[in-house]
Amino acid sequence: MSHLDVALERLRAGLCVLPARTNSKRPALAGWKEFQNRLPTEDEIATWFADAQAMCIVAGAVSGNLEMLDFDAGGTAFDAWADLVRSESPDLFERLVIERSPSGGRHVVYRCADGVSANLKLAQRRVVVPSGEPVELHGKTYVPRQVADQFEVLLTLIETRGEGGLFLCHPTAGYELLQGDFLAVPSLTAAERE
Repeated sequence: MSHLDVALERLRAGLCVLPARTNSKRPALAGWKEFQNRLPTEDEIATWFADAQAMCIVAGAVSGNLEMLDFDAGGTAFDAWADLVRSESPDLFERLVIERSPSGGRHVVYRCADGVSANLKLAQRRVVVPSGEPVELHGKTYVPRQVADQFEVLLTLIETRGEGGLFLCHPTAGYELLQGDFLAVPSLTAAERE
C-alpha cells in the first residue's frame, strides 16, 4: 500500500496526517500550524503524498484527542511500564496501538474522551559523561552541560505528544507497527489514561 493510500485511510479515520522530513522529525510543509486545528482535505493529502516517503500525525483535538506516549532512550522504560499497565488493567495494554521507532523506542497511541494536555516530559535521567564533547546515546547526539565539576546529559525516557504536538509514524522507514491499528485507535477513559 502506498503512503498516499495509508494517508487517505488515516484521514478518513479522523487523524490529521502530514508529510514529514525524517531528519528533522517535522512536517514537510512550510506552514503546518493550521493543521493543529483542522484536518487536511483529501485533495491536500493527494498532492502532498504523491511522492512523500515519510508521514507524521498531529496529536490533540484535531485527531480526536489523540495522544502518544514516546518511550525514548531505546525504549529503556517501556517493559517496566508495560508490566505495570498489565498488572493494573489487564485488558488495557492489548487495546493500545504500539509501534517501534528507528532508535528502538516505542510509541503508544490512544485517544482520550476527556481531552489531552500539551506535550509533557514524564521521566528523565541524568547521565554523567566524561567531557563537554558531544556524545551519542541511544542513537541520538547530545551536547553535555557542565554542572559543578562534571558534565552531564539529561535523557528523556518518557514524554507525551499531545495537544499541538506531532510524531513520525509507520509506514515511514524505520517505524514498525507492532500492535493495533491506526484506523481503530482506542479511546481511553481519564482513569485508563492516568
